[in-house]
Amino acid sequence: MMTYALLVSGVLQNLGIAAIAALFYDIVLRSCPTPSVRHTLVAIVFGAGAVGSMMLPVEVAPGIIFDLRNAFVILAMTFGGWLAVAVTTLAAFTYRLWLGGAGALPGGVGILVCASAGIAFALYFKGRRTGLVSFALLGVFCAGSLVSMFLLPFETAMGILKNVGPVMLVMNILGTMIVGGIVDRQKRQFERESVLTQEASTDSLTRLANRRAFDLRGPDLMETANQQGDACALMLIDIDHFKQINDAHGHDVGDKVLQHLAVLVRSNVRKTDLVARYGGEEIALVLPSHDVKRAFSLGERLRKAIAGTPYRHEGKLDVTLSVSIGLYANDGATESEAFTTVFKRADMALYRAKKAGRNRVEIALAA
Repeated sequence: MMTYALLVSGVLQNLGIAAIAALFYDIVLRSCPTPSVRHTLVAIVFGAGAVGSMMLPVEVAPGIIFDLRNAFVILAMTFGGWLAVAVTTLAAFTYRLWLGGAGALPGGVGILVCASAGIAFALYFKGRRTGLVSFALLGVFCAGSLVSMFLLPFETAMGILKNVGPVMLVMNILGTMIVGGIVDRQKRQFERESVLTQEASTDSLTRLANRRAFDLRGPDLMETANQQGDACALMLIDIDHFKQINDAHGHDVGDKVLQHLAVLVRSNVRKTDLVARYGGEEIALVLPSHDVKRAFSLGERLRKAIAGTPYRHEGKLDVTLSVSIGLYANDGATESEAFTTVFKRADMALYRAKKAGRNRVEIALAA
């Protein structure tokens, strides 16, 4: 049998693996462009962490090893979802059986026990705040996987648990607390930064992008379309006689009208299109892959949808709306113009729509 000192030393080495895995987890959160890619890479990080931990095992008895694989398995669902727990469990289970030895079967069963406990924990705490106390509780369940030792002959299991069981119990709990605490801190920091970034680029009233976000992203979207030889359009939508709505019904109704308009516009375009509240009652859009025909068709659809969907305030007041739309479109074949020039062309088209009687779409073709 081994000494406590060797067990503690082995656990400390495993915590180094955990720290590296946590670092990669943070990198994945911050660098992945889409949730699907993020979930896949988080699953790989947790699976690699479990296997990496098993590559630095502590042999507590011939053929029986201890490491922190179960901490990764039991935390995978909380921080990575179903894909992460599936990948981590499969990787850890397969690698433990491949290592073999007298403890292969108990080790595999322990992994499955931890996966089940981790799933139950994640489902129970979904939407609730977790912390070191909850991770300590999870560590108790992680340590509970030691009961799988009794798949060995009773005398062997009792000998192992009597010799190093208390330390293994404590190290399972501490390992889960430490790994969970580090990863949870990184996750919360990322979520806080994401919220701040979202708030900085979102109009608080309509929940559309704000002018700052439009000025930053709009030129990039149009430039990318031009480099790919793809069509792109810029559209400006302005509510007709909006001041009269505010004067007649109050600014609170005016705000609701803007929210109503934002919902109508957002529901008629693609998620990939940039939609922003550019000024008071003006909404600006950048529409990749829209040539003049497609953009005009969208403008007409929006105009008709808005005119045909009055805003109903508190179930008793119908506010009929109409909009004027100015449109710039580039077919992708002509040389691109500066974004500021493009915006001015669309704005001039919007002015012509207003002057021509409102409730219409006017086009400014690329030069």
